[in-house]
Amino acid sequence: MEVEVYLQPPPASVWAEGGKSAAVVLDIFRATTVHTALFAGGVRAVYPAAHFAEGVERQAALQRALGRALGRALGEVRLIGERDALPPPEADFGNSPTEFAGMDVRGWTLVHVTGNGTRALLGAQAAAGVWSGSLRNLSATLSAALAISPARLAIVCSGDHGGTAPSVEDAFAAGAYVSALRRRHPQVSLQGGARLALTLFNAYGRAPARAFADSPHGDRLRALGFQRDFAYAGAVDADSVVIQLTPDANGFPVLLPQAR
Repeated sequence: MEVEVYLQPPPASVWAEGGKSAAVVLDIFRATTVHTALFAGGVRAVYPAAHFAEGVERQAALQRALGRALGRALGEVRLIGERDALPPPEADFGNSPTEFAGMDVRGWTLVHVTGNGTRALLGAQAAAGVWSGSLRNLSATLSAALAISPARLAIVCSGDHGGTAPSVEDAFAAGAYVSALRRRHPQVSLQGGARLALTLFNAYGRAPARAFADSPHGDRLRALGFQRDFAYAGAVDADSVVIQLTPDANGFPVLLPQAR
C-alpha cells in the first residue's frame, strides 16, 4: 500500500489516480476535532459546507425536508462554525471542540462551516472512502480506512488560510498517523509527503504540546482565549468514534458515525 500526506488539500483529480484511495482529513485545532467531540457526544449527522451562504441555505433545506420526514424526532437543524476563528452572527455555535464537549448534543443535526477543514473534506469526497480524523480518534480512524483495503492511503492536512498554507499541527498529526500505520504495517510504501510528516512528528518528540506551541494558528487561538482546546486536541486515542463522509439520500455529503 502506498501512503501519502498532503500538507495542503490536493486537487480533486488526485482521487482518480493510483487505484482505490482512502482519505483521512485532518483539521486538528478545529473542524475534525470538533467532529470527534460532536459524535462522541451523540450527534446524529454533520453536513459540511464551504461557505456560510451555502450553510444557511443547507440548514433551511434540511429543516424543511428532514422536519417533514422525522417531525419532532429531528428537532432543530443548527448551524455551527467560524469566520477567522470566531462564530459569525448567522451561526448558532462556534467551532471550538471544548465548547461542544461540555454540551448535551445528543440527536442533533448540524451544518458545519469552516475556513479550512470542511472545505478539505468536500474536496476529498471523490475518494473511495473519506474519514474525518483527529488525534483523539487516530487508531479507530486508521482501522476504518484500512478496512476497505485501499491501494493508497492519503492523509490530507486542511492547512491554514483556506488551505493555501500548511499548518504545523496538521502536519504533526499526519506524522502521528504515518507512525501508527508503520507500527501495524512496516512494509508500507511512504511517499515524499508521508516521509516529511513522519520526520516532523519525530522531531517534536512525538509530543503534541511541543508542536502546538510552534503553531501560528495556535498563537491566534491563544490570543482569543481558546487555550483549553490544545490539551483536548492533543489527547491521542481518547475517543474511538469513526466518522465517515458519505452521500445522504439526496446526494449531499454528510458526516455520519460509522458502526464498528
